[in-house]
Amino acid sequence: MSKVKICGLRRIEDIEFINMYRPDACGFILSKPFKRYVDKEQLRKMRQSLNPSVKAFGVFVNEPLSYISEYVEEGLIGAVQLHGEEDDSYIQELKNRYPSLTVMKAFTVTSREVLAQAEKSSADIILLDSGKGTGRTFSWQLLQGFQRPYVLAGGLNPDNVQEAVRTLNPLGVDTSSGVETEGFKDREKIRLFIERAGKEI
Repeated sequence: MSKVKICGLRRIEDIEFINMYRPDACGFILSKPFKRYVDKEQLRKMRQSLNPSVKAFGVFVNEPLSYISEYVEEGLIGAVQLHGEEDDSYIQELKNRYPSLTVMKAFTVTSREVLAQAEKSSADIILLDSGKGTGRTFSWQLLQGFQRPYVLAGGLNPDNVQEAVRTLNPLGVDTSSGVETEGFKDREKIRLFIERAGKEI
């Protein structure tokens, strides 16, 4: 069974939906200028309400390590998702600094060459995506023969997640805009996504 991550939370209501249906993980966008960005005070309020069984990822795009360190050391996030051009030396430095921290690295899948890089990444988890918040899937055929466990993202929604899990059997599935209506998280879409990914709710 694939794990489920709901990303791009930014309101207290979003946390209520997450607590109701309990995905394995959730994500907070902590880099500007992305539209789902949340500042530290808003994140603090949301984290106080989040059920501790749901792992909280901070999503960062090309930030200095000192910026990520603030969030880790203040206990605001339990894991890091790197969604920019961070290289392996950056990942290693982060892991050396915080050995118990889960680090996930996102790769925009445009070719088999990108997948070859992803297979070699020193991140704990890799996420295969179609870009930063495109809302579109990439060609899943590129994944034929791919050996490393991965989290699948990019264009996933309640209508296609069941097929994705059945066809690809990824380690996890990740969605943001796919469970939104008019730009905000939708409780029923979150419920359907989690249910159709095969997770008990």
